[in-house]
Amino acid sequence: MAKTRNNWKDDIVDVATLELDLQNPRLPKHVRDQNDITQVRNYLLDKEDILRIARNIANNGYHRSAVAIVCKENGRTIVLDGNRRLAACQLLLKPELAPNARDKKELEELNKITNKQELKNVKITIAPSRKEAEKEIWDIHVNQLLKPWQVLQKLRMYRNLIDSGEYDIDSASSEYGVTPTLFKKELEKLFFYEQILEQIRTDKDEEELLKSGFNKIDRLILSTNGKKLLDYSTNNKGDITFTNRNESDKKLKLLVPYITDPHKVPAQATQDWLVENVFAEIDPSFSVTKKSTEVEKKKAELPAPRKTAREKNKVQALFGQDLVLKKGDANNIYMDVLDLYDFYSKNTDKLSKNFPALIRMSLRLLIESATPKTKGIADYVNANYENAKKQLTQDQKTTLANNSIINAKGLIQLLQSGAHNYANSANFEQTVGMSIIIGAMLNITHAKK
Repeated sequence: MAKTRNNWKDDIVDVATLELDLQNPRLPKHVRDQNDITQVRNYLLDKEDILRIARNIANNGYHRSAVAIVCKENGRTIVLDGNRRLAACQLLLKPELAPNARDKKELEELNKITNKQELKNVKITIAPSRKEAEKEIWDIHVNQLLKPWQVLQKLRMYRNLIDSGEYDIDSASSEYGVTPTLFKKELEKLFFYEQILEQIRTDKDEEELLKSGFNKIDRLILSTNGKKLLDYSTNNKGDITFTNRNESDKKLKLLVPYITDPHKVPAQATQDWLVENVFAEIDPSFSVTKKSTEVEKKKAELPAPRKTAREKNKVQALFGQDLVLKKGDANNIYMDVLDLYDFYSKNTDKLSKNFPALIRMSLRLLIESATPKTKGIADYVNANYENAKKQLTQDQKTTLANNSIINAKGLIQLLQSGAHNYANSANFEQTVGMSIIIGAMLNITHAKK
């Protein structure tokens, strides 16, 4: 069954013969130092989204394209790349390995639907040594020769499923575990992205459309007000029709600058702000209610809360609110982050497209400064995320959802990956989303009394 390839061997084995790697780079030092496979598995389950992988394997089978990189050490077959997948398989086969009752209960249910025969025939490639394997793993995870799909590629996959003729939205969403509402929304997002792409003329506008346009399409076109403005509907095959196509095309053309210009629409703009400053400018029939206008007017008349003194107050564009923090490192770094954003906003045209990655990394530094010395940033986020999310407006929660910040684990992963993934770190819309929930957490733990 085995075949030789430059001292490497490809084989098919029972997953039960494979073992987790005590030197896995995903593991923090305090876990590695315990030299205990059980602790390794427990850590991966708690921190590395193992349940999601287990659900996928149980519902869809073990992916035929998945190949674990392994090496032989002291007669054991150690998985060097593929530890999350292996941990998921081990827990599916033996739910009693889960350290808590909630996960154990779910895994017992998943165990019932798992094709266990598939797990006896998984693909591996055997490296001649750990050193040789690490060269290949470096290319996969550090050099990232396998480039992850960006938003646009994911959207086209949705479209391809429908265009195959085998599915409509309802059947595809059922088959792939996505809600029909989300599936339809992704098809609409791709449709309008391609419509806008036809209208822009410069590389800079196209770059901005790819960087932050999807979030703006969501707020300006896919929202209730956007549907009202363009007057369109989407059927179960993902086909979009307009009541008056010519009129909708004119309005869409007027919307394009708001989507491609990074300064026209603030990241935290509410729907009321969009109605007054975007939709009403395009279609006078849109207007903010008198009550809403009066509320905004009263807010504008109120004096702004004073920040803890360090330097002059800065233009607030991050964090979702104007924070007033107690004196200390967290407050000082918070002010520095605002300075950094102020510099970025005034010099965007002169700076590289990766400059927002610096702001992203400064958010991690801010979280570290707010975290007790005996804890890690994951402990801080896990302890405060849910309560902080309850403080957010619905628009802010939508911003989080649109930028893959749906739970504490998602935020932790983004904070931890910043230094290793500059492409994603340069996604400023996502950085703004991160700052919103971080601001709410700081308001819980470091607000000035």
